[in-house]
Order: sequence, then C-alpha cells, then structure tokens
Amino acid sequence: MKRKSFLKIFLFCLVILIILAGSALYLKVSIARHPLKSQDSKIQFTVNSGEDLNNVIENLKKQNSMRNVYFVKAYIKKNNIKQDVKPGQYSFSENISLEQFIRYLNKGIKDDQPVKVVIPEGYDLEHIAALLEKKGIINKVDFIKSCKEYSIPDFIKNDPKRKYALEGYLFPDTYEFLKGTEGKEIIDVMLKRFSKVINNIQIETGKNINNQDLDKIITMASIIEKEVDRQDERGKAASVFYNRLKKGMKLQSCATVLYALGVHKDKLYYNDLKVNSPYNTYIVNGLPIGPISNPGKECIKAAINPDNTNYLFFVSKNDGTHFFTDNEKKFLEVKKVTQGE
Repeated sequence: MKRKSFLKIFLFCLVILIILAGSALYLKVSIARHPLKSQDSKIQFTVNSGEDLNNVIENLKKQNSMRNVYFVKAYIKKNNIKQDVKPGQYSFSENISLEQFIRYLNKGIKDDQPVKVVIPEGYDLEHIAALLEKKGIINKVDFIKSCKEYSIPDFIKNDPKRKYALEGYLFPDTYEFLKGTEGKEIIDVMLKRFSKVINNIQIETGKNINNQDLDKIITMASIIEKEVDRQDERGKAASVFYNRLKKGMKLQSCATVLYALGVHKDKLYYNDLKVNSPYNTYIVNGLPIGPISNPGKECIKAAINPDNTNYLFFVSKNDGTHFFTDNEKKFLEVKKVTQGE
C-alpha cells in the first residue's frame, strides 16, 4: 500500500516537473521571439551616449516595455554578447526577436521596419548615396566611404584612376533596407542583384561575358543610359558609339563631360568640353576610364547587341527623342536648329 502511495506521489511530482519545465521552455522561446511589449504598435526609446546594453534593458524595464529582464540578461551572459550599442532614437515593433533587438542596437539600426528605396536607372554613385540618406538608411558620406573601402570583386576593374570602382555596378532597382544598415551590407545586396541580372542577360542573349568585356559593356551602357531615355533609341545610340570607335573617332559624349565636371548643367560650353579628365570623351580616345552611371538591364543589353546602322551622330530634338544620321553636315544643321548653335 505504501509503495503504491509513493508511486502515485512520485508520478504526480514528475508530472508537475514536466509541466514546469515545459512552461519554462515555452516562456524562454516566447521571450526569445518577442522580448518587447507595448500597448502601442511600436516601442520607442532613446539610447544616450555612453549607455550600454544593460542600461537599455533597465530603461525598458522602467517603462514596462520588456517582458522578462532576468531571462534577457541571462541570454546575453550565456551567449557572451557585447554590450556596445549605438546612441539614437529607436522605434521597434513587438514582433522583433531578441536576437534582432540586440543586433540592431549593436549596429545602430533604428527601426525594424524596412524602407522601400527605388533607385532610378542612370543614377551615379553619389546620387544613390544621397537617396539612401534621404530615406534615412545611411549617411551619404558613410555610404561613399563604404564604397571606397569595399573589397572589390574580381569582375570589377579596380583602377585607382577611376572616381569610384563600384560605379556602374550598383544595380538600379527597388530595394528594402533597414534604417541604420551598414554600407557594406547595402553594397553586397546591390552587387548580388547586378550579378543576377548579368546572368539572366547571358541566358537571354546566349552570349558568355568575360570580366574584361563586362567592364567595357557596363561603361558603354552607362553612357547610353545618360544619353537617351527611350527604349527604341538605345540600340541606335549604342550603334553610334560603336561605329565611332571603329573609325577611331572620339565618342564626344556630353554625359561623360558632365560626370567629369561633377556638377549638373543644362547646357555645356566650349570650356566645359576641355575639362582635363580621363572621363571626358571629347579629349580621350575610346571609352572613358570607367562607367559614368549605374545602367539598367535594357541599356546593358543595348551595349551587348547594338542596332546595325551607319549612324555616327545624334542630337536631341528637345522632345525626348533624337535625330540620328551618318552625315556630319546634316547633323550640324539639325543641331543648330534644335540647340541654337
């Protein structure tokens, strides 16, 4: 009888222990998934200069925004997580995990909701940097610094004479980044998208593009992107530049002059065309030293498969289209009419 009673008590205690262990495990998993709590959709807080991770946790405890401080601190200690956090205004949702919460504080990511960024085709690196800053993702200066310090992949020609080695390869597209994302992470994403597009182009065209050819193609595509907007003119513009190269003529692209000047101008003057730069195709023979913008897929395809023409000149008609010809006299006549020269 005593043995049966002991067995019952033992089994009862075992069940209680299992329930307690299960509850503890559930709580642990639950807090790891959702360490923050709030009656609003967002938990907003400030990290002051000089504060560490423990300070942040204690502050959140005081404002009743953290579910279980003891477990969070135990998690940090067990995983030997660094205490460094970036100061600033933070805004996180209740859905953020503990791992994300700590990582974002360490990196200075201020918001766990991604920001949509549409990078237009033809933007150069500095315009991309300015757009990222405007969206609150990363400071323009910091992004440019990251581009300069980035370990250049082998498919990009790393020429120290170029303004930016990554120019031309930051593929223009729609992205989503978190505020505070480091420059290297942004570059990684954009280069990965570039590589994917190039692979797709090779499949679509049936052409294998080696690294040397790729650099020339992207440089040509970057000029086409800045010179013409219409899809039906890209192949024609490409043919003009390739035909001029074959004849040993200078490309004389105004877009390359603007890139060399580093400023936007609605009209170029004679002195502008004399700017001493390896990007100025009014001075240098052949292609400029590197890309002058970050071209989209269609301009890259036009650079690979230009139209078959005899055109050597083209000029804007000031209506979004261009006049193409192989006759210099006719070109100058049209240019005089459209541009008042």
